[in-house]
Amino acid sequence: MRLCDSETVRLRPFIAALLLVFTCARAEKRVIFIGLDGADWRLLDRFVADGTMPRLGEILQRAERRVLLTQHPPLSPLVWTTMMTGVSPLEHRILDFTRFHPRTRQQEPITSDERAMPAIWSMVESRGKRVGVFGMWATYPAEPGVVLTDRDLPRDFIAATEFTHQRAMAWIREQKPHLAIVYFQGTDEIGHFTSGDVEKARPYFRRIDEILGEYRALAEKLDAELVIASDHGFDWGGSHPESSTATATAAKWHRNEGVYLRWPREQAQRENIRVDQICGMLLEMLDVPKGGGLPARQAGGTPAPQDEALAKLKALGYLGSTAPAPSNATGTRTPQSFNNEGLILREAGRVDEAERAFVQALAIDVGYASARQNLDDLLATRGVTRLRANDCRGAAADLRRVAKESALLWASIAAAEGCLGNERAAEEAVRKSLALDPNQPELRHLVD
Repeated sequence: MRLCDSETVRLRPFIAALLLVFTCARAEKRVIFIGLDGADWRLLDRFVADGTMPRLGEILQRAERRVLLTQHPPLSPLVWTTMMTGVSPLEHRILDFTRFHPRTRQQEPITSDERAMPAIWSMVESRGKRVGVFGMWATYPAEPGVVLTDRDLPRDFIAATEFTHQRAMAWIREQKPHLAIVYFQGTDEIGHFTSGDVEKARPYFRRIDEILGEYRALAEKLDAELVIASDHGFDWGGSHPESSTATATAAKWHRNEGVYLRWPREQAQRENIRVDQICGMLLEMLDVPKGGGLPARQAGGTPAPQDEALAKLKALGYLGSTAPAPSNATGTRTPQSFNNEGLILREAGRVDEAERAFVQALAIDVGYASARQNLDDLLATRGVTRLRANDCRGAAADLRRVAKESALLWASIAAAEGCLGNERAAEEAVRKSLALDPNQPELRHLVD
């Protein structure tokens, strides 16, 4: 049947509209993000080369590959929340593995309502797009878009890997979300539990390779991009005097260099990126503007089963004690959270604020050795800096607050007191320095 010219003219806008709708639907962007905690290119490249991870090797043939630089301290809840919000822990306020529940005062795994900034799933959801999040840190209580929280997982990392993967694959296939975030902690846990033994880790990473192959196939089916990233690296095969599961030393096995790849892309080595850039990159891939006006969650929540989660953190060396809040702790924050905040502030050059954070940590737990050491280091460093700047009074005040005595400390105090004209105090400090280290001829002649 041939349409007359007038009918053709009338149909043209309708046809154009149909084509526009069809084109827009086809161009709808999707991303599957896989988080592999502690994944390290040095191990992954080795496993690709020796045939342990052939599917990752295939992905890398068409992927943009980069080194992802972590933040300090490189602790999972802090780093992943930075990745998911695009801001520093000083802004998002997830500063520890645990908190004190505001009502029960029991210690519990860190919660989503401690987070002061919106996460990417809230930003994407607010634009009417579908999101599914599985197993990510600090997602309990669940917000819209969170399907499986970090509290919903089995304690055993192999069981948790399979549970997370099966739930995520089934949901993504059915729901076809614009953004799926699937997090696996086992890639870090096995490093700690085996003290970086590559051969003991090989079977688990072979399974991870199979899982990555399934997500690559699913991304292809959904016409989605696949992003794989870690929060930091891990020193596989390294030689460490420190335990990989002791509270004070577990994080010393972490390396600054994590992994990032984006598939499918032109195969190329790109410049390094930081963890705080990931959120913005994912939003750009989805054509979603970064949202800052979403409401923050308020601290609260209902107590949930947590014994297994706390036991797991303790076994990994991320938690020294599961004791409830002491009587002098008025909020939800642990001494560890103040200590971590102090480390971040000190690295940012905000020394006075860092000092206050370390002091707050010690106010809650006077015996907290890490906070005491960090405060001592800060006071000693600032004291010497002030001495060199001829701020003798400030130097003496800082140096005399250092708790751990050393010959160098007392020599520095002697210099500060001498600068102030306090000869008796300076002589006393020299004698204390010599008592700790008699082999200081330049000081010895001052009192002989």
